[in-house]
Amino acid sequence: MILMPNEIVHLWLVDQRTVDLEQQRGAYRAWLSDEEHQRVDAFSRRALQDSQLITRAALRASLSQYSDSVPPKAWQFERSARGKPRLSDQSPMNELSFNLSHSGDWLAIGVTVDNDIGVDLQHRQHQASLCELAQRFFSAEEAETLASLPEARQAEHFFRLWTLKEAYLKARGLGIANGLDKARFHIDNNGLISAEFDSALEDDPSRWQFHHYELDDDYCLSLALRQPRAQDASTQFYKLIPGKDIEPLECQGHFIQLR
Repeated sequence: MILMPNEIVHLWLVDQRTVDLEQQRGAYRAWLSDEEHQRVDAFSRRALQDSQLITRAALRASLSQYSDSVPPKAWQFERSARGKPRLSDQSPMNELSFNLSHSGDWLAIGVTVDNDIGVDLQHRQHQASLCELAQRFFSAEEAETLASLPEARQAEHFFRLWTLKEAYLKARGLGIANGLDKARFHIDNNGLISAEFDSALEDDPSRWQFHHYELDDDYCLSLALRQPRAQDASTQFYKLIPGKDIEPLECQGHFIQLR
């Protein structure tokens, strides 16, 4: 059993390539609710069904690490008025807050206690149109900063900003339709993040902490936590194969050591 993440964050990382789904499929499906079965089976492509099954099993498995008496099947979920998934009042240990994101081969699940949390994971795709995307979705200052960088650094900076924005909006239960440009971020040469919010968001950046991390295989991961900066929240990392293995991970600087 792992201690509850009070005033800190646990990030659970799942490499879907390491999951033997043919061996685990029956166990994973037995954990899911009827609604989850319907959602998984609604995908027409088998690959998407498999990815969704692993995602839902991994969420349940990660939550069960905080209790010796709550099996993965016992968790009950609902959605907030804005559509953000959360534990229902009938679920055990409903003080746990979580958010998840998957991209490519990797899934990331952030867990904390009684706090708004957002996680966004993106596989960096080196597109020639990143500056055009920034002009469309970012603030003018962010787009100008991106365009001023050497081309070799643009993808890294773009996806850091994108994931920070997505993580914040997810933590608030807002969609990107609310405007990626309304949450603006600056990352200094040491990787320290400062934020500025448009008045339309009705929020104070000093009430939030933001972190970004790098994974192998060219992935970028960002975390948003509603917790004052003066109350430092450490992040602990675990690699998970649902129903099988758990491995603590180290983070050096902003790079998560996966092997």
